[in-house]
Amino acid sequence: MALRRFLRVFLGSLPARQVPKSGLQIEGVVTLETREGGKLRQRVQGTNICTLTGREFFAELAALQAFSPRATFRDDRLAYFGLGTGAQAEVANITGLVQPVPYVTGEFLAAVQVPATFPASSTTRTSVQLIREYGRSEVSLGSTVVLTEAGMYSDGDPSSNWAIGSRPTDYATASADAPFFYKAFEPVANTPDLTLRLTWEVRFV
Repeated sequence: MALRRFLRVFLGSLPARQVPKSGLQIEGVVTLETREGGKLRQRVQGTNICTLTGREFFAELAALQAFSPRATFRDDRLAYFGLGTGAQAEVANITGLVQPVPYVTGEFLAAVQVPATFPASSTTRTSVQLIREYGRSEVSLGSTVVLTEAGMYSDGDPSSNWAIGSRPTDYATASADAPFFYKAFEPVANTPDLTLRLTWEVRFV
């Protein structure tokens, strides 16, 4: 009896067990849809990896470099998609798509629609959607292309400390750049008869 009373008093004096705190996660949800004459032909969806390049992007956006005159570490924003026909494990240290493909002759990066949209179901802006509608003459370039990977990029030039206004989008240069987000997905056959819609939703959860 005395032992039980002692244990009750002793255990009651210990600090309460800390409840684990959930950390912030950056999650991307990729959706690809092909249509023929407006009719849905194929739809794939899945989550992606935010690469080390992407994580550095968000970290540098969060802080000031100087107060007066006000200066930032970078001013680029997520603005382009790139597609490919290869695949690799979704790990943080990805440095490029495996087999990038042009979306028009000589061009790799396709600009997203602006302004970006924020899902209506969100009461606060904790997620954002970036969208690109590829026409029938894009990506397939006259023949069937089986797409299996995608990357998201900013409008900053990686060779010039992410300076804006000079981001190379041509295939020869940009296809070697590291994506900020990367997704490998089940094969999506894109033909000259189809349009392709790529929706990339970035969520902070």
